[in-house]
Amino acid sequence: MNKDLNSIKKPFFFRIKNKDRIFFSRNLALLLKSGISLSESLVILKESSESKSLKFLINNIISDVDKGQFLYNSLAKFSKQLGNFFISLIRIGEVSGKLVENCDKLAIELEKADRLKSKIINAMIYPAFIIGIMFVIIIIIIYFLFPRLLPMFESLNIELPLMTRIFFQVSTFILNYGLYLLIAMIAMVILMIFLVKKFYKIRYGFHIFILHLPILGKIVKKFNLASLCRTFGLLLNSGMPIVEALQLTSETLSNEVFKKSILRASEFIAQGHPLEEFLNTNTSLFPYNFIKMINIGEKTGNLSNTLNYLTQNYEQEIEIEIDRLLHMLEPIILFTIAAIVGFMAIAIITPIYEISDKISQ
Repeated sequence: MNKDLNSIKKPFFFRIKNKDRIFFSRNLALLLKSGISLSESLVILKESSESKSLKFLINNIISDVDKGQFLYNSLAKFSKQLGNFFISLIRIGEVSGKLVENCDKLAIELEKADRLKSKIINAMIYPAFIIGIMFVIIIIIIYFLFPRLLPMFESLNIELPLMTRIFFQVSTFILNYGLYLLIAMIAMVILMIFLVKKFYKIRYGFHIFILHLPILGKIVKKFNLASLCRTFGLLLNSGMPIVEALQLTSETLSNEVFKKSILRASEFIAQGHPLEEFLNTNTSLFPYNFIKMINIGEKTGNLSNTLNYLTQNYEQEIEIEIDRLLHMLEPIILFTIAAIVGFMAIAIITPIYEISDKISQ
């Protein structure tokens, strides 16, 4: 066993992806249901995994479990890669004797969250593809067609139309400084990403700005509400106290504004106040219907079921908002492409037409 443990080295890029978490929780539940012991199940998982990072992680867990440690204690060593939410659900399941049930729930919820992210990403592929084609067309015209046209027009010694002069000036600028401009833009993007990730205040302000954007802000808000309801509901359903459940839920949210608000909610409830009372103090983040549904769930004792219903509702609303965004972007993108290409075509064709017209006269 020890020889096998030493045979797996830590990968240079040690990262546990969401699909690895799903693979681990789903298959662990399946193996345990089949009556296989935890140690044997972990060995099978290690051998069947295609991820080097997951193999390394499971290999270390096997060593700890064989020494008599709880699974969640071993997983806690990799909290940075797995997240506290994942480890907490395993802990609750192990302590309560519902490890199989919690692993099943974990896999299902992680898959739902993954599908929602995939829908949003896939919806953005078409606009990105169209915009990419637009830039390719512009680059071809400026870098390949323009250098051949410029000497020809300059040799004619005639006054060129305004649109042609503008096109030539812009094209000349891009030819001379395009590379520097591209490097500067990439540097700005990298700097922005670095500042947002490194400094909390900048990240918080950036997340506030995103929430106030038209349409996109609504999608981000509903995405975080869906994530909030899904995670919070699952933790409550697993038997976790509401204060601890809110604290863990805040860690899973992608938006710092929501994260801070939910953390404050946990502190508010710890003082003996109902959740609805806190939500009413921040109606810009939490819609009226959301607050009322939470209130009903608290009063009836079915808060986890209410949260599951809200999750499904927000996921449907996100799909509607994405469709709306795409329907709005499509004509704007197509009109922009048509306008740019049309401008270039007129700028090139107009002087040629005027020259041919003079020659014919």
